[in-house]
Amino acid sequence: MLVATACGGGATAPSPSATTAATASVETMTQPTRPIEFVISTAVGGGSDIYARAMQAIIEEQKLSPQPVQPTNKEGGSGAVAFTYVFEKKGDMHYIMITLNSFFTTIITQKLPYKAVDFTPIANLALDPFFLWVNEDSPWKNAGDFIKAAQDKELVASGTGSKQEDEVMFLRIAELAKTKAFRYVPQSGGGAVATALAGHQGGVEVTVNNPSEGLGLFQQKKLRPLCSFTPASPTTGPYSGLATCKSQGLAIDDYYIMRAVMGPPGLTPQQQAFWVDVFKKVFESAKWKAFMDTNALNPDFRSGLDFRTFINNYEKLHIDIATKNKWV
Repeated sequence: MLVATACGGGATAPSPSATTAATASVETMTQPTRPIEFVISTAVGGGSDIYARAMQAIIEEQKLSPQPVQPTNKEGGSGAVAFTYVFEKKGDMHYIMITLNSFFTTIITQKLPYKAVDFTPIANLALDPFFLWVNEDSPWKNAGDFIKAAQDKELVASGTGSKQEDEVMFLRIAELAKTKAFRYVPQSGGGAVATALAGHQGGVEVTVNNPSEGLGLFQQKKLRPLCSFTPASPTTGPYSGLATCKSQGLAIDDYYIMRAVMGPPGLTPQQQAFWVDVFKKVFESAKWKAFMDTNALNPDFRSGLDFRTFINNYEKLHIDIATKNKWV
């Protein structure tokens, strides 16, 4: 039976030339011809998940893609699962990925067999600041209260993953404010971080979550931001008027989460241009502007050489951070 099928009975295996033609068609198309996977490296409810779904909703509403864009969560390995999944889709424009700073830290610290600069840069849409968060019942009313407590004893802090941006912030706080080291408890995503703080899970007392990830519990009066790690206070949205951490004695205002979209390696300039145009229109939409206001995001659209330079510089920054903290 096996011999007969192989020699001609039944289905015929595709010829090498047919396979090459199919591959070539994927590599030469200038817009998607089947549904697109919008890959998310964090769990549902995390910042990346929130932003990707907001972008996807705008793409669908404004019919910016000829094919549906489908958010797909592939959490695990501090983002490594998603990064590797997209990396393996070389030359296929039907896969795009939302990225944050773990895109650099995970690849560097886990010594993955590729670099951030190997992927096709599409666009950065915003820079996401950090807030210093406590439970609503916390006795600390400002960053000064928090610093005094952290100088007296080890506090339990939480953030997304290990050796990622949240842990970087706590290391910087400890160094700058001369506090005791924090006992850092990693979570699966920003939503889980907010939930852990709201419920004091594992004794968590403080986080440095992003505005969007704490918004729901803030509105429910379960979490409270003490201050923002930004040069100036937010002027719009639910966090309008929140004091800067710098004004309260904690002078960190230069580290943000990128909210960017990348493609797999090997997209053609035409395929890259298609996706740049889509996300430029997302950025310019009234809904995205309102979303940025609500979530205290800094508008920051970058594409092309500007975005490529940004990625190169951020990669170097995170290599320095990993080296300084002996993560590599």
